[in-house]
Amino acid sequence: MLSVIVLVLGSLLLAAACASEPTPTPELSVDEVLSKAADELAALSTAHFEMVDEKESGAKFFEMTLKSVEGEVKTPDSFKMLVELVNPGLGFVEVGMLAVGDQAYMQFSSDAPWLPLPLDQVPFNFGGIGVTLSEILPVIRNPAITGRESVGGGQAIRVDGDIVSEEMSGLITDVDSGHAITLSVWVDEASYALRQLRIDGRLYDDDAPETTRLVSIRDINAPVDIQLPEITSGS
Repeated sequence: MLSVIVLVLGSLLLAAACASEPTPTPELSVDEVLSKAADELAALSTAHFEMVDEKESGAKFFEMTLKSVEGEVKTPDSFKMLVELVNPGLGFVEVGMLAVGDQAYMQFSSDAPWLPLPLDQVPFNFGGIGVTLSEILPVIRNPAITGRESVGGGQAIRVDGDIVSEEMSGLITDVDSGHAITLSVWVDEASYALRQLRIDGRLYDDDAPETTRLVSIRDINAPVDIQLPEITSGS
């Protein structure tokens, strides 16, 4: 009789333990991760971004070494950014760029006047970064989930895949075609927001083969203020 009671109690305890265990969330496929990230990007309204030439081995920018690009965007067509360069003779140089609608301007130092800049001469298309990246993610070939890492204060799913350089032309203009690129993206595990991407390979013929550019995105849909500069008649 005692053995029967013990058996019944054991069965009840086991059933209770099984009932209390949460149902595991189904693992998303790599295509589902990229699709959800693309949807989030397409809906992006504002963001803070940064692009770093990690090895400073990329093509020259105004005959200088490009270190980083940092700024804010407001869709569909507004951005302001600061380009940090290294001039062998002058040291660090900062170039400002901004655009609102079809008007763009460049400033060669913080105290220099803003000069008109044709939109087709802006080397980075960060104004429409959300839509641009949402169109790049679906063309990644051989995508694979390669791990999970902490990015931007949260867990992110890492996906690695292949593209060719011209497929990045929507984001970085005037790239040269035909170069193989390994593209890595980190997608927030909770919100599916794209946190960063690494462009590993040559975008320009003058890039060194080991060139990598890391783009980080944060403060998504936070308020930003982007205004055209006041241009005096003497500028």
